[in-house]
Amino acid sequence: MKITSIIIAFIFTLSLSFASELTELYKKNQTPTYTELIAHYQQLADTYESARLIEYGKSDSGEPIYLFVISHSCIFDADSIQAEGLATVLINNAIHPGEPCGVDASAKLAEDLLAEGVIPNTRGVTCIIPAYNVGGMLNRGCCSRANQDGPEEYGFRGNAKNLDLNRDFIKADAENTKTFYKIYQDWKPQIFVDAHSTNGADYPAEMTLINTARSRVEPSMRNFFSISMTNSLYNDMIREGYSISPYYHTYGDTITDGLMEYMDSPRYSTGYTTLFNTMGYVSEAHMLKPYPVRVEATYAFLKSVVYFTQQNSSAVLSIYNNANTNTRKIEEYGINYKLDTTTNLELKFESYRKKYRTSSVTGLPIHYFDQSIRDTNTIPYYADYKPEKMIQVPRYYVLPQAWAAVKERLDLSQIEYRTLAKDTTMQVELYYISKYETSERPYEGHYFHYNTEVIKDTQEITLRAGDMIIPTDQDGIRYIIESLEPEAEDSFFSWGFFDSMLQQKEWFSDYVFEPKAEKILAENPKLKADFEQKKRDDKEFASNSWAMLYYIYTNSKYYEITHNRYPVFRVM
Repeated sequence: MKITSIIIAFIFTLSLSFASELTELYKKNQTPTYTELIAHYQQLADTYESARLIEYGKSDSGEPIYLFVISHSCIFDADSIQAEGLATVLINNAIHPGEPCGVDASAKLAEDLLAEGVIPNTRGVTCIIPAYNVGGMLNRGCCSRANQDGPEEYGFRGNAKNLDLNRDFIKADAENTKTFYKIYQDWKPQIFVDAHSTNGADYPAEMTLINTARSRVEPSMRNFFSISMTNSLYNDMIREGYSISPYYHTYGDTITDGLMEYMDSPRYSTGYTTLFNTMGYVSEAHMLKPYPVRVEATYAFLKSVVYFTQQNSSAVLSIYNNANTNTRKIEEYGINYKLDTTTNLELKFESYRKKYRTSSVTGLPIHYFDQSIRDTNTIPYYADYKPEKMIQVPRYYVLPQAWAAVKERLDLSQIEYRTLAKDTTMQVELYYISKYETSERPYEGHYFHYNTEVIKDTQEITLRAGDMIIPTDQDGIRYIIESLEPEAEDSFFSWGFFDSMLQQKEWFSDYVFEPKAEKILAENPKLKADFEQKKRDDKEFASNSWAMLYYIYTNSKYYEITHNRYPVFRVM
């Protein structure tokens, strides 16, 4: 018995020695490889009963994405954790593997949380995605982030398909994103953190923070999120000796013009999670601080989030559940938020003096930040956004089964619906796309549509057995609206999922249609009057035979009713 105990103790010591060695790498200006990192988490899972490493799904690189769960109650089933009323934090790492401070910070955090043992009255569960962008992490090098101080080698921003995964959360082109959906929807975290490093300006703070834009947070949870929780995290960081500020997202050219809150639309990680009332943060450690400093600042922030959740688990769960209840009752929903500059908060902000010099390379002026001069200014902080348009929430959306790619994403986001058992004729409200603009170059794999406008109509539509009826009275209502309303900035229409309906399929030969056009005008005095008026008003139109015939064609029974008709319908 004594020998067995000695052997177990020896193995345990070796495991901890391995783990500690990996979590000390950052002090040498290094970060682990994907293989080393997963081995670290597997060793922790093998060592501690309160930890599990779960292989969750695929990445585009072919390597799996894992979830590491720390549960001091030793409950590792997501449904059981929710039934037990345990608050859950989800931490995501290496979405941009060239910014690996979260990778090292989370590895150290996991080891430390487990070494503390059972924490009395702990009502929280910590979930960590060790490496999300696996393909980018495998693509290691020294130099892809030219404006960053360490580590010596790191991964690449693009994933195996060269996608920026932090622009993929609504369109889900990557297998990584689909795996994230599974993790997120299974565990339904109340709090989410995505760990990054900054790009851009130089300033004294080691850590800047993007919180989910408070204008998009469900109203009943705004005070708790923006004041109780966020202020507590800021105070914790200051007590730990770190300088922290809101993300350096400037309103004008100089810092005295103010900062503005970052609007995280649903293409971003926190934009997606906010649609389900998760309170989200993006930690942005300062790129120009030495790598060990960045890791330690990220570690301090992540630990503060976990401790806040444990200490306030009842309040966190109550706020979250109440927000879900309120969301299901909304009758009107705002889309496409724009900054309101008529109101602002005040922020005390420390910065380096911005100066200009003549570049020895270009011979032209270039700015720099003089670290020998620190300015402290009280500046405006613009945090209020207003929706450009309000959407009347229907009772149901209807999605024909032909749109399988959309259905797949609804399924992965656990959206509830029923399918028609038989062919059904139904009166619905629908849209025609009347105007949109499209990017000249591909953006994240798509020619993106924006500034979309629609015309409403009401029609009787024959739906087929298997078509989907999607009720809005469910927790995913915000996701449903943001993805299915074509004018929403990150809708499936905006990302090109419905492009085929923008192409007209049937046309006419002018010599065949011209006699019919004459008859159409004769039988429709109003159309004839409008046609003649348009000829008088538009000389170019009046000199173009095809344009005139096409005008009559589009106002006749011969023109296909489905051209530009958005194929998602609304039932009020």
